[in-house]
Amino acid sequence: MRSVKFAALAAGLIFAAACTTNPIWSRTSPTPRAAASPTAVITIPVVSPAPAAAAAFDPARVVRVLGSAVAEILVTQSTGTRGIGTGFVIAHENGASFLVTNNHVVAGATRVVVLMPDGRHFVAKVQGTDPVQDIAVVRVDDASLTLAQFGDSTKLVVGQQVVAIGSPHGNQSSVTSGIISALHRTLSATTRPGTPSEDLPDVLQTDAAINPGNSGGPLADGDGNVIGVNTAVDATGQGIGYAIPSLIAKRIAQDLIAGRKPGHPYMGVCYQSEDAALASGKDVAGYGVLVTSALPGTPAAKAGLKAGDVIEKVDGVELNNGQTLGGAIQPKSPGDTVQLTVLRSGATTTLPLTLADRSSAPTASCATTP
Repeated sequence: MRSVKFAALAAGLIFAAACTTNPIWSRTSPTPRAAASPTAVITIPVVSPAPAAAAAFDPARVVRVLGSAVAEILVTQSTGTRGIGTGFVIAHENGASFLVTNNHVVAGATRVVVLMPDGRHFVAKVQGTDPVQDIAVVRVDDASLTLAQFGDSTKLVVGQQVVAIGSPHGNQSSVTSGIISALHRTLSATTRPGTPSEDLPDVLQTDAAINPGNSGGPLADGDGNVIGVNTAVDATGQGIGYAIPSLIAKRIAQDLIAGRKPGHPYMGVCYQSEDAALASGKDVAGYGVLVTSALPGTPAAKAGLKAGDVIEKVDGVELNNGQTLGGAIQPKSPGDTVQLTVLRSGATTTLPLTLADRSSAPTASCATTP
């Protein structure tokens, strides 16, 4: 078992959790907190990385580009407990600014204050929360705040240099740098004993220092574009932090701003990763993930997946070298159709599968269901 801590800071309390080494998503989707008030549909732009870096990696340049958009989030709970997290501005609409943070930063809050680097501060409203992906949006009544720009997390490469900005241990506007250590990790964590786990099926791993108070802050590329939302740290290791990929965060945030309940793509296939299957003594033909069953009535069953199939690709993306099945479907939306390349009885076939929403998942589950 790996011990994982959410990177939020509370007075006298650091949220601790445990993370299994195998992908797990077994709980039902909780109901997101209702939006404070629906607003017009906002399309948040995404910037693709430049073909070649115009200059050497410079964390100071990243801070100049992004720093003024990053806020400290001060939270008061109904119990009187005070917590600290981070957020960043992503959109303006109708005289207001919207900031992304983590759900676990604002969950149960009775008062949220946004403190900007220039000293301006605002009492914020929670626009909406999504516990499934640990994303929340807060709103402040000032449309003059500097906007952060999302980058494309699907274009990241392992070893790419990144910068994290946040408020670790309450130290506002603190900056750390490192690299992308891995692109597709799965973690399951709980904020405190006796509470349901928060299972994130696709997160970035970084060795940029992430500490309590960094939760909800940006992980940025060398151009100052946000490519992840910092969320957790491995308490048993060194230099192992996690961030929610930017395209997932953007999709959830757009829904929350518009007052919609975010959708969460669901297949309903039970499987073992290639390494787990090999470690258990099974022989895996080809590469990818080994299907152990398709839950009745789910998209996996309707697509014709069977025990013994090996899913090698999703929309042409190979499930090897760290790419996971969960990572391949999480940027999608319910209703999207993906093309699965499947090895069955020595022959390759293509199966179309239309993703459902996790809210439609049957009560039956398996240990590894993306």
